[in-house]
Amino acid sequence: MNRDEILRKSQQENKDRLDECELEAIGKASRVGMLVGGLLCVALILVSELVFDRSELALVGWMVYFAMQGSSNIVIYAHLKKRRKLVYGIGEILFAVAFAVVLAFKAMV
Repeated sequence: MNRDEILRKSQQENKDRLDECELEAIGKASRVGMLVGGLLCVALILVSELVFDRSELALVGWMVYFAMQGSSNIVIYAHLKKRRKLVYGIGEILFAVAFAVVLAFKAMV
């Protein structure tokens, strides 16, 4: 096989897969998205406390943020078997549940 045949065969085998550059871009986009989400949660705290005097808005934001971050870490654990990611994921999911419980109690009062 010459070089062109090998390249063509490799391209056919990897036709539906993402290349390393695409995977890196998706990973970076995910990290930046989570950072922006965290900053928005901080902004929600300030707005909900200072403008609306309702802390429930901040609770909802943090609940969603920790659920997203926790599920992301659990998926990373499932694929890469990094035990630390599992621990972080479980902890973050527990935070999301805690925020949901606090929100439910505030709604009942």
